[in-house]
Amino acid sequence: MRTLKIIIKKEWFDQIARKEKVVEYRDETKFWTSRLYDKNGKKREYDRIEFINGYNKNARRLITRYEGLTVRKGQYLIKIGDILRREHVKG
Repeated sequence: MRTLKIIIKKEWFDQIARKEKVVEYRDETKFWTSRLYDKNGKKREYDRIEFINGYNKNARRLITRYEGLTVRKGQYLIKIGDILRREHVKG
């Protein structure tokens, strides 16, 4: 499966887990453009999003469906679908 990985802070991670947050906003930077578009400017295809709560190797993870992408006012709006799996890696 094609997975978009996003590191996210606890506050936003918890809102996604509670299904309160359905869109993830990212600034339209070179980094995010390279993750979301190929070299020809075509949108990359993803099946799911893996949200990772911080940089720790044992961080909580949340896998959701990827429901698409739109661009508005210099930001990428990544649409979050249903939660497929919750993980908490124990160290």
